[in-house]
Amino acid sequence: MKTCIYNGILMDGIHKTQPGALIIEDGRILLITTDTKSLPSCDIMLDAKGQYICPGLIDTHTHGIGGYDFNDIAKLSLREVAKQEAKEGVTGFLASLVCETHEDMKQLLTYYEEQEVDGFFGIHLEGPYLNRQQKAVMKEECLRDPMLEEFKEYLHISSKIKSMTIAPELPDAMELIRYGTAHGVVMMLGHSAGTAQDVLAAEKAGAKGITHLYNAMSQHAHRAPGIVTGAVLSKLMCELIVDGVHVHPDIVQATYKMIGAERIVLISDANPCKQLPKGEYLFSGKHVLVDKDKAIVKESGRIAGSTLRLCDALRNMCAYCGCQKEMAIAMASAHPAALYGWKKGRLEAGYDADIMIMDEQFQIHQVLRQGIQIQ
Repeated sequence: MKTCIYNGILMDGIHKTQPGALIIEDGRILLITTDTKSLPSCDIMLDAKGQYICPGLIDTHTHGIGGYDFNDIAKLSLREVAKQEAKEGVTGFLASLVCETHEDMKQLLTYYEEQEVDGFFGIHLEGPYLNRQQKAVMKEECLRDPMLEEFKEYLHISSKIKSMTIAPELPDAMELIRYGTAHGVVMMLGHSAGTAQDVLAAEKAGAKGITHLYNAMSQHAHRAPGIVTGAVLSKLMCELIVDGVHVHPDIVQATYKMIGAERIVLISDANPCKQLPKGEYLFSGKHVLVDKDKAIVKESGRIAGSTLRLCDALRNMCAYCGCQKEMAIAMASAHPAALYGWKKGRLEAGYDADIMIMDEQFQIHQVLRQGIQIQ
């Protein structure tokens, strides 16, 4: 079965933005054409109505949505998560797991190993090898120094582990970074009190990125260069939460100027309360208050993940930095896809047909996963 999406503006931040159409077959993009007067006959003709035809967004760091918590498998429905994510243009996501005891984490990994749901791309382990000084909302009792044999056990249980966040200054962290990289895990640096030199050493060991840049890490202090300084000095990809809460808009703009658009990966780092009404909820063992666009820990007032829609991150990025829509799109599609080695995030023949149709105001009108429309 062939699907044609026509009467739209092709935009992926990689190729030229221009009017055109694309043909989909067997879940992949078969053809991109700017010859809109002689389109081939297809089983399904989908009119984009003059709006933007873009690659679907990829959220590589989110903890859940709509009350579904990736750490609470007893109440979890990945299919429902995928449906809710699609409403904001997200065609693929990693399930970010906060720290648990070793036995509880093995149980979680065993569960996810059996899950095959369109849009679920795998697991991001946020820990447990994180610095207690930068624990944020992590369960301190579950944080520990890197243990290679324990990590090997996780990889033995699960083929779904796609990335891990680790603090590079911890004992034996470099050994674990090298091992993870050699076994296809994207090793990210975060929740760290380390130095800029720790970042550069980790990059040399195979690390690929920085987890939620600026949040839960040592900063860009002029006499004590920390993880943020190392991020700037390195060539690592940098996750960024552009909700106006986690990172001030001026800092977002400064980051855009310092490291360039090509190294930014937009994420939500959403907590499971996202899309729920104002109220009190439980996340990572803590009581979290959700009000409008912010979530905080009741006891401490600390930020507890975001309630950010990824399509809104695009809008914010353009507003804060003055960048073009196509560049913001790439930060949430082509860039994460390239970081993880997925053939997604581009409007190009042979790439997965994960597509969204978006208007000038960043409102999502249609979403397709593997060429299939999501209702």
